[in-house]
Amino acid sequence: MAREVVEVITPSDLDGLPDGTTRKAMSGTEKTKLTGIEDNAKDDQTGAEMQTAIVGLADADRVLVGSEPLTGEKKIYGIHRNAAGNLELDAEDTAEA
Repeated sequence: MAREVVEVITPSDLDGLPDGTTRKAMSGTEKTKLTGIEDNAKDDQTGAEMQTAIVGLADADRVLVGSEPLTGEKKIYGIHRNAAGNLELDAEDTAEA
């Protein structure tokens, strides 16, 4: 009767375990990347869903600028204060056609 040698893998050595067909190992880096994702986050949000989420943020947390320039106007992509404390707009170099 032949005996099969089975290697025992301890919990501290699970990173060395190869991926199987149905079970996949997750590295520490992959786990870290997932920690910043909010509960119920989606990867296929519509524009309307994103707009609702952005509008729902507190003013201090909302750091996006939306602009819909008319023909001849430049698209605004940022607002900041200059050294004198006055607001300045960051806009595209070319106007909308």
